[in-house]
Amino acid sequence: LEGWGPFAHSPEGTGPSVPLGTLASRMGKKGAAKEKEPEQLLEEIPEPDGLENPPPPPPEAASAVLRELGWEVVQMPGTFRKYFYSRRRREARVQAPYFEVLGLAEKDFRTVTKEDIWKAFFARRVAYKKADAGGSLTEELKDEGDAVDWDLIMEAYHVLSGQETRAEYEARNLLPHAHHQLKGLLVMHEARVREQEIKEREAAAAAAAAAAAAAAGGENQG
Repeated sequence: LEGWGPFAHSPEGTGPSVPLGTLASRMGKKGAAKEKEPEQLLEEIPEPDGLENPPPPPPEAASAVLRELGWEVVQMPGTFRKYFYSRRRREARVQAPYFEVLGLAEKDFRTVTKEDIWKAFFARRVAYKKADAGGSLTEELKDEGDAVDWDLIMEAYHVLSGQETRAEYEARNLLPHAHHQLKGLLVMHEARVREQEIKEREAAAAAAAAAAAAAAGGENQG
């Protein structure tokens, strides 16, 4: 490729070609120091937390709403960052399906208005919150076991009701370029699933073989 090899070519009209060795010598100690910076930075980056003691699953892992929608919460190996995976849709993403959490059709996300989001959120509020004697909604949940789902609903509402947060969410999860970028996450997840399935089959086969050998040994002794 142009610019590679023993000579570095100057832009047309700016001067002759100069050997790379000459360029390096001209840089002197300052250039050498710059080359060492990446090593120093790498030494300062801490190891991911929880390598030996993984953290507990994120709260969303217990969400009944996500399970009903066909989504599960997964943690990346090493970093334990959470992401969301749908086997039904064969899709992985970095944030929960907020439109669907509020009961809105995700395929219509481009045309959903702030009023639509408010109405969907209010419907969820009516479904989850107790009403007082006068019929006004309180902050108390009808079922304390729904706390995880209600937190997820609140999170979805706050993200989608803000212009900037909604735009960022759509850019990271829903727009065409986001689907393209998230393919790598999907491939990684499915590779891990296949690897785990192979290990489980091998373990089951080994256990069956050990049980058969034990049974055969018992018959021979008898």
